Amino acid sequence: MTIKNYSTLLLAYYLFSSCFGFGEVDSRSSFKPVYMKRSDFENSIKFEAAKPTLKSGKIYIKDEIMYLNDVNKGFQIYNYSNPNNPVKIGYINIPGATDVAIRNNILFVNQATDLVTINYTISTNSIVVTNRIKNAFPPKISPDGFMAKEKQNQIVIDWTNSN
Repeated sequence: MTIKNYSTLLLAYYLFSSCFGFGEVDSRSSFKPVYMKRSDFENSIKFEAAKPTLKSGKIYIKDEIMYLNDVNKGFQIYNYSNPNNPVKIGYINIPGATDVAIRNNILFVNQATDLVTINYTISTNSIVVTNRIKNAFPPKISPDGFMAKEKQNQIVIDWTNSN
């Protein structure tokens, strides 16, 4: 195959895929992406009342506070001064979050594609987003290993089962 034929074939593929599309994700995937507008995404981090955990993820304990990840949703906050009886304090809503590291009272959270720093004041249960590094991480992939179609000003924050 010559370079000219290869280039023509490649151009035809891109034109066909952009005109007709292949949906939000490869058709072999059992999952559909959950998108959020970038502006909503950046303003979504809030401290809320405690609520049920949908899917438990990683646990981080610092001093007498335990952070339990609710995968792709946020973090449950517990008073862990008595490990035999942790008490829910509240919930930090962080769509797309799966991990946290803590230094002093600063939480370093991956929020889907962004690295966000949050100052958490335990005494008042208040939070302030202090910094955001956009696109510090690659986009989320589906649980079965596929990437979502990129949409302008949209972030994939989770995946739902399409069956």
